Amino acid sequence: MAGCLCWGPAEEFTEQHAELKHIQVPIVHSDKDEINQLVKVIFDDPLEKQEPVKQEAQSKLAVEVATPAPEVSAEQPRQLTRVVSTMSRCTPGAAYTRTATTTNHVILEMTGDMFCLRTIHVSYTDPSGKQQQKTQKGYNSKVFIPDASTDIVVQFSVVGGANIYKVDRNKSGYPWIKEGGKSIIDTFEYSSSPPQHVQFFLHGSSLRSWVADVDERTHAENLLEMVSRDVKCVRTMQVKYTDDSGQEQTWSGSGYNVKCHMQSSASNVEVTFSAVGGRKVYKVDRRHPKLPFIKDANGKQPLEKFVYSTLPSSVQFEIRGSSIMPYVSSVFENDIDILESADFDCSCAVDPPNLFCVALDEMPGIGGIIDLQAPHSEFLLPAEVALFEPTNAEIFHAGSGARQIFLNTKLKDEETAKLKEFRQYLVEKKVVENGDVLPRYFESAALRIIHTSKGRLDKAVDLVKASQKERVRRLPIAETDVLDDLKGGFMYWHGRDKQCRPLLVIRLERIGAMAKDKERAVKAVLYSLEYALRYIMVPGRVENWIVLIDLENVFSVINPLSIGGMVGVAAAISTALEKVYCGRMVWVKIINMPSNMLARAINGVIPAEKKDKVGFPTDVKKEVAPFFEPNQLEERYGGSAANTQPGDTYPYRFFPQCRGKPSTDKGEEEQKQIERSRTYSEWKDTEDLSLHESTTLAFHEGALWDESSEKAKVRWLANAKAASLTSESAQAISKLAGTTVEPCQTVERFLELTNPEAVRGAHENRAKTEIDWGSAEDPDATDGKTDTRA
Repeated sequence: MAGCLCWGPAEEFTEQHAELKHIQVPIVHSDKDEINQLVKVIFDDPLEKQEPVKQEAQSKLAVEVATPAPEVSAEQPRQLTRVVSTMSRCTPGAAYTRTATTTNHVILEMTGDMFCLRTIHVSYTDPSGKQQQKTQKGYNSKVFIPDASTDIVVQFSVVGGANIYKVDRNKSGYPWIKEGGKSIIDTFEYSSSPPQHVQFFLHGSSLRSWVADVDERTHAENLLEMVSRDVKCVRTMQVKYTDDSGQEQTWSGSGYNVKCHMQSSASNVEVTFSAVGGRKVYKVDRRHPKLPFIKDANGKQPLEKFVYSTLPSSVQFEIRGSSIMPYVSSVFENDIDILESADFDCSCAVDPPNLFCVALDEMPGIGGIIDLQAPHSEFLLPAEVALFEPTNAEIFHAGSGARQIFLNTKLKDEETAKLKEFRQYLVEKKVVENGDVLPRYFESAALRIIHTSKGRLDKAVDLVKASQKERVRRLPIAETDVLDDLKGGFMYWHGRDKQCRPLLVIRLERIGAMAKDKERAVKAVLYSLEYALRYIMVPGRVENWIVLIDLENVFSVINPLSIGGMVGVAAAISTALEKVYCGRMVWVKIINMPSNMLARAINGVIPAEKKDKVGFPTDVKKEVAPFFEPNQLEERYGGSAANTQPGDTYPYRFFPQCRGKPSTDKGEEEQKQIERSRTYSEWKDTEDLSLHESTTLAFHEGALWDESSEKAKVRWLANAKAASLTSESAQAISKLAGTTVEPCQTVERFLELTNPEAVRGAHENRAKTEIDWGSAEDPDATDGKTDTRA
């Protein structure tokens, strides 16, 4: 990948703070009131109206201007590293591995904004004396030429437009430089001994593009650059890093434009900004067109901090605003290009961080957890789960009739009609510009949102906004950011019930420091739930979770001094479970009540429409354990699995045979399960088989089969024909597409769809084994013997 545009091109615009909504928690006084308030927040209506808190509007931005040379402190060290936003924590090392390549090339790099495609034209004399020419077009492109080349000439043009002409890069507004009243083509010449790496930064449209900046450096150096897009104040870029010897170092530079060349061997880099004579730079939501300042769940403004573990070729931070309200408006990041001899290995089980460094409309509907280092459970996605076929009673709730499976399945006519109405309403309310194609971050959840809002479209819009505010702006979240809280055991996944639904356990006595830090709690909750959607669920088969809230020793953490923090954390959990991830929870069981009086008090404040989802079992081993196979539950809850302790709840625990051991004495459905298990056993010894490692984010995201828009239908129909479908869904899509689509009922078929390389490898190994078996020196050596091979 030549480059990644993390937040979108820099552009002149008027900016105002968006209205932010904050949960208002009333002060309570008595113990009874405290308990009622806490419970009310947990089970309160997720659609209840919250009063918005308006912020002051920011001043209008100035037109882009050229900037004078930066004032950088003298004798600064030149050993630094890569950097990542806490909103876009980009750590490619976690997503893929890269083999180092030779550096006997001159790199000529073109880095442009996204307003138009451009071409870089290079002519040179190679080491043998021959004249050569190379061109590359794109938004970000690199040309590699031998390092002994001479007479190098570099020019640029716009694809479908004119040449790129010379501007005065030292003056405001980048005015054209003319000779005799005519513009001059911008030309860069290097007669001999060229720099090892030259990077040209281009801006503008197809009618007016220009080279705004040129950076020259060695192969061992990478670039951090702060670019001011106005002259309202002088800014400072501060960098912390670890050098080759393991010592922590600091660096800073002040000015309008500041460049810092970094050695690629540096690590643990943090970059922050401040205004000279003003305040520090705080985080804004760069996915929002108005770039509002962000407040966390504690009501505080987090600092804008970029943290990198692996170094890209360059990172450019565009900064704007006055000394009172400075902010980073855009971040452009270029990763190192891979030469033809490089190896590139991208695992399906790890998502590239840049996948979430995109515009709001392109943000994936699931995922957003990155830099995973802890191994997944080997039973995270066994065949019995990946191939589970829900019954009609499992697709629609047996009691209420509410839909529970929404993806990769045929919708009812009335549901399609409601989706069409919802699209039109979103356009009317200016939530989206084009109702034909919904933003990806809630596209697959659209019908789930409508069901949760009971068909009230105004409430559905509130849920969309809640997802944007509470989920999207916090992603991605790195595992290291929440690892201590995941291991603490306050919230963790543990096994599945007999319908393959994962169990979320919440133990209030382990809440720890999160009781006083709502933002910390929100991130831990989001990470846990996003993990489930990304790795545990299977669209069209398993889309729901169940919750067990354990109140054992609850009074050791709930007291008059901590009730405010507990209410805030309860609100965060409620918002996540019922707003951001609406329609996912099938039931919640609250166990180990300190008293029956408390149970009655809690039951009294639960909304009537939610009472069927909430239970208060007095004997957990009799009332909860029957939903599970014994090996799926901890001993304390009536199962046979070892009880978890703080420190061993993450990585999450999953176990085989959540639906029980196959039996040949049972009916047709059980016989299908036997066949799936048999097929799985045939594949289990192949080194390529690990079903969660064969699935991508797109697989787990699934698709809502929305026929209310032809454009939307075109988007999902082609992919649906190649998806892992149940028998009923395969029949539906066959009828809709006018062609036969096979259901996915075996591991081999599953891997053919998700990981065809594993299938080919297994067939090759099987063929080789059969050849070896039949080529024994004694042709009768196997006579009378049983072939016990799997």
